Amino acid sequence: MSAVGETNVIAATGPLSAALHPCPLCRSCDFKPLFGSIQRCRYCRLVQVNPITLYRGENETEEYFLHDYLKLHEANRENSLAERREHIRFMRRSFQLPASPRMLDVGCALGFMLQEANALGWHAEGVETSEFAARYAAERTGCRVHVGTLQRANLQPESFDVVTAMDVIEHIPEPLEFVQEVYRILRPGGVMFIVTPNFSSFFARLYGPSAYAVWPDQHVVYFDPSTISHLLRKAGFKQVKTGSKDFYAENLRRLFRRNGVPSSEIKGAFGKQRSLRVVRQFVNECFMHVRLGDKLLAVARK
Repeated sequence: MSAVGETNVIAATGPLSAALHPCPLCRSCDFKPLFGSIQRCRYCRLVQVNPITLYRGENETEEYFLHDYLKLHEANRENSLAERREHIRFMRRSFQLPASPRMLDVGCALGFMLQEANALGWHAEGVETSEFAARYAAERTGCRVHVGTLQRANLQPESFDVVTAMDVIEHIPEPLEFVQEVYRILRPGGVMFIVTPNFSSFFARLYGPSAYAVWPDQHVVYFDPSTISHLLRKAGFKQVKTGSKDFYAENLRRLFRRNGVPSSEIKGAFGKQRSLRVVRQFVNECFMHVRLGDKLLAVARK
C-alpha cells in the first residue's frame, strides 16, 4: 500500500526560516548534505529536510479523500484490510497485550484501522487532522475520533494500551516530542506501533532522491532501523523491535519498466494471485530480519 494519503498529520502554517535547525533527535547542528534539502545528522545519523522551507503537508480535503484515497483503497480493499490485521498480529506476536486493549490510531484517515481493531474486539479511538476524514471515520466505525493533532487532543495520561502511527511520523518536524506524547498517554506496559518509509530500503539505496516516498515537501524526517530505535529509546521506551516489509508498487513498476500499469493493479495482483501472495509472504518474512523492504516497522513497549 502506498504511503501517500495513508494519514494526514501536520502542515506548516507559513514559511519557515531558511536557517538550519538543530537535529530533532540529538539537537546537533552538524549535517552532511545528501541531496537537495535532505541532510543527515553527522552525530545520530537521522535524515531530515533541513531547512524546512517548502512544506505543504498532506492533502486533507473531502475531494482528495473521496476521489483519491478512497478510490485507491477500494481498488485494493482486501489487501488493505488484511495488512491492518497483520499489523495487529505483529503487535500481539511482539508483546503481550490485554484481551481487549484500548487503542488509539493517530492519523486514522477514514478509519480502516479502527474498523479492523473493532472487529477483533479492541476498544479503538482515532486522532485525525482532517475534519472531513475524522467525521467520516467516526460515522463509519462508531469510534470516537479526535480532530487535530495528538498534542492538541490533550488525552489523559496512561489511558491507552496501544498507540499506532502508520505513515505519520515522517510528516512531523519534531518526532521526539510526538513520541514522548505517545509515551505519556500509554499505560505501563503499553505498546507503540509505527509504520514509516524505510530510508535504508533496497529502492531507497537504488534510486536515492527519486525513490518513491522521498518527498521533501511532504516527508520531512526519514528513518532507518537504527534511528527509529534511537528515537523510541530516547522517549523512554525500553523494549524496541524493528523490521521491514513490502516494496512500493511504484518502485516495482519502475524497476520492471511497466509504466503503463496502474499502481492499484500491481497491488491488487498481490492480493488476488495466490502465487504472488505466497512470494510476498516469504519475502516479508525475510525483510523482518534483512530490513530492505520499503516500509519500516517498529514496535516498542513502555
